[in-house]
Amino acid sequence: MYSCMPCSHCHALQSTTFIQGASCNNDDLCEFSLFSNKPVEIPLARKDLHEISGIAASLKYTGVLYLHEDNGHCNHLYLTNEKGEDLGRLIVAGSYNRDWEDIAVGPGPSPEHSYIYIADIGDNHAWRRTLQIYRLPEPVLNMQATVRRIVKGTEVITLQYPDKAHNAETILLDPFTRDLYIATKEDDSCRIYVARYPQSTHRKITLEYIITLPFRLVTSGNIASNGREILLRNEDLYWHWERAQHETVETALKKTPQQIVPEIKEPQGEAICFTPDQHSYLTCSEVPRKQAPAIYLYKKESTATALLLHK
Repeated sequence: MYSCMPCSHCHALQSTTFIQGASCNNDDLCEFSLFSNKPVEIPLARKDLHEISGIAASLKYTGVLYLHEDNGHCNHLYLTNEKGEDLGRLIVAGSYNRDWEDIAVGPGPSPEHSYIYIADIGDNHAWRRTLQIYRLPEPVLNMQATVRRIVKGTEVITLQYPDKAHNAETILLDPFTRDLYIATKEDDSCRIYVARYPQSTHRKITLEYIITLPFRLVTSGNIASNGREILLRNEDLYWHWERAQHETVETALKKTPQQIVPEIKEPQGEAICFTPDQHSYLTCSEVPRKQAPAIYLYKKESTATALLLHK
């Protein structure tokens, strides 16, 4: 059920060569999972969110989650929680949803604020010259009432690849360094690029290529708010890394991850994020028009429970 590298389930070969010559075989299998693979399904009160492509947990408002949809939709962030309640929406002034594919929340220029990063990086035809990351401080909101706000002060970080255009659906924010990582969505692999902090909002930034991972069609990812865990996902599988205190993201990603096979197959799995306490993570999916949208909560197991379940 749990393995450390891509297998036939995700259409990759068991012998796929990994970073620094490591290969995927039975010796790489993890001993146990840190997370349950059976989620709690949480129906959303809003029934019109059929093309959710990003989810992130607020660091300012306990229990609040931000959702957004992808290309062809409004420049809105929808607010919900782990009960699926409709808490309102934010209109992000100064932004355009060409193809919003992921979202992150974490530190930014001012230590007084946590920031929302919206990744307009989708490019199905691989023809975009530039990508945009919209960065804005988490706004002051009255969470005792349904939120209806236009938020201003959005900054635009403009990026370009150093080689050629790529489709991408994943942004990773390193809370230790405030570096931004883009993970591409390729048929046979995942290329990781980085924009080092501080990111200019006045000139175009050329991304730096750092590593290729053997995971196909990656649709989302997240670095935990404490910086110590990393998640990537595609429609079928999730990959989880633990990261040491002074370890770079690149070094952490060179290690063999834990592979999680979720018990529930989402229609078109698009998004993933940790909860701020790192005790759980959440996922969501695009759904057909006739299907109600939902989010899925995966809880972390105790070591003893995980070992027992693995036996």
